[in-house]
Amino acid sequence: MSNLTNIVNSVPLISTLALSACQGRPDRPDTILVDYRCSPSEINLITKAMDEWSEATDSAEIDIPLSLHFNSDEEPDGYLNWERGSEAVIYKIETTNLGYLVLKEEYGVDFYGAATEFTYLVFVEDNIPGLVEQEIFETYEEAFYKTALHEFGHFFGLVDHLSSPHSVMAGQIYAGVETCIDEETLEYYCNLQECGPNKHPTCKYKHEE
Repeated sequence: MSNLTNIVNSVPLISTLALSACQGRPDRPDTILVDYRCSPSEINLITKAMDEWSEATDSAEIDIPLSLHFNSDEEPDGYLNWERGSEAVIYKIETTNLGYLVLKEEYGVDFYGAATEFTYLVFVEDNIPGLVEQEIFETYEEAFYKTALHEFGHFFGLVDHLSSPHSVMAGQIYAGVETCIDEETLEYYCNLQECGPNKHPTCKYKHEE
């Protein structure tokens, strides 16, 4: 993946959402358990990403409480199990994790995060810093936050990647291109879920006339 980045100055994104697309829509979870591996700063970024989706869509579907200190070490490859109760899970794993290795072999590329609708979201902790090393993002916090925004989109039901390079759901991240929950992303979400009357893009960049 790094040699791809050197050539086209962008990073392709992968989601595991497609693996469960044929299994029917799961119920919205009551709680999202957050891996204890996530630092307080990362938990704040996760919360910020959920808040941005909530603000943009004005949707109650996104208002799911977080419960901290889930221990992923007890089930190091557990996120490959599609079954769950009333809780979803946020994992933070390393590339040595069995589940990561299985998915990498299937897709043939490294990836930074993954998600299945209303079931789990994964952060690959030793791959995300590579987004900074490849100068896609300036800081680890920015890389983690943008990964969270993208994967929450899949978590909330957006299966496909979008065409606009400015969409947080674009299939590639381009260095120097600001991404956000833009009009295309909102239209996609609101066609699947119920949006409120105060929905609006979260873009900070200025559109070209």
